[in-house]
Amino acid sequence: MVGIIPVLAGFKFTDKSIDATLGFSGGVMVAVSFSMIYETGGGILQHLFFAVGFTAMWILEAIVPHEHMIKGYEGPVFFRQKLKMAWLIAFSMILHNIPEGLTVGSSTIIDQALGFSTAIAIGLQDIVEGFMAGLPYVIMGRRMSALLLSLLAASAEAGAALASGYIGTLYKGLDTILAGVSSGAMVFIVAHEIIPETHREHSSESTMGILLGVMAALLLEYYLG
Repeated sequence: MVGIIPVLAGFKFTDKSIDATLGFSGGVMVAVSFSMIYETGGGILQHLFFAVGFTAMWILEAIVPHEHMIKGYEGPVFFRQKLKMAWLIAFSMILHNIPEGLTVGSSTIIDQALGFSTAIAIGLQDIVEGFMAGLPYVIMGRRMSALLLSLLAASAEAGAALASGYIGTLYKGLDTILAGVSSGAMVFIVAHEIIPETHREHSSESTMGILLGVMAALLLEYYLG
């Protein structure tokens, strides 16, 4: 929700700053993903579910119609003209936010301090995602649609966090599996979307953003975890 505020307030951002902030978002996601794998110590089984999460997100990206600000439309060609842009952007946000919610919920069950630092790190990169998702609506003069999209995306992430946390308390060991799946899904998003999108024109700014994102997430884990 916070990420939509600068957009609604009318702040202007250059393409370089957008790529840098997206790189920051990707850096946070990568650091959180591998920190989860390291902290939970699930062994070979967790590594397997990391691959499952990576592959599952790859499949979902191919079959769920959605729209990216830079890459444009992805998904079955049939739905391209059937669904409104609002729904396509909403689906894109939900695809991203559910793995992030699963990560927060499962990490909290494993260790509350780890969950807290993970939630702060994910929250930082959510600011960037919220800004990017709301920008097209504001450009079109649809500020209320931008606000509603932000609310929908936040609700999807919160729901995933609560669901994974609840399920993780019911079934011992499932929290580790959820951590592996969600980590794999987030790494796919960075590899498939964030890095290709941001390295088309401003690779140096994006690379610096990734470094800062990784460092921010690691520092949060060190001091809060």
